Amino acid sequence: MSRQRHCRVCRGWHDVDDAWPYECRAHYKPRGARSDTIPTPMLALDSMDPLWHPSTGEYLDSKSEFRAVTKAHGGEEVGNETQTDNRVYDHCSDKDVGEAIQMVNQGYKPNASETASEGWT
Repeated sequence: MSRQRHCRVCRGWHDVDDAWPYECRAHYKPRGARSDTIPTPMLALDSMDPLWHPSTGEYLDSKSEFRAVTKAHGGEEVGNETQTDNRVYDHCSDKDVGEAIQMVNQGYKPNASETASEGWT
């Protein structure tokens, strides 16, 4: 059985041992490096700088060991969750903005008690 490889040009499959079709070789553009400064693939290594674990007081230099100790002591690793924006904005109309600008241009200055009661900081 021959080995085949997927062609990025024609999206077809070609035998690895045979010569590839001219059309695919002529239009082939090699992929560039992932980065100018680091031309190697990105790796997620298990090693890390020694980190003090709050449950045991030990310094651990393995991510998987750190997670295992955290889980064994009933802890939960947080910080990699998808962040959601749940802020609620009080939208105002263009008319409200225009009125506020006119009031400021006419010399209006709110006093401290008005701003505090309306929730201004």
